Amino acid sequence: MIGKVRVIQGIRPGVVAFSLGHGHWSYGASDVTIDGQVVKADPRRAAGLHGNAAMRIDPVTRNTTLCDLFGGSAVFYDSRVKLVKV
Repeated sequence: MIGKVRVIQGIRPGVVAFSLGHGHWSYGASDVTIDGQVVKADPRRAAGLHGNAAMRIDPVTRNTTLCDLFGGSAVFYDSRVKLVKV
């Protein structure tokens, strides 16, 4: 996963945060056909980064993020990452 990092004050040293509302997987960046009509793409939409790729994967199912047993949501706060300058 490659993306831009912005260092700001207000986040504890050693912590990485990402907003789920600002990333995506290029929705609308490729042409699609709906009922025989081609909806033209906007290649500018193939930008951004989605944080799901950085989340810890369930070691049993291996195709989904771990889930919080009590709340049933994804464990957004339990993934370790390593940042490397490229």
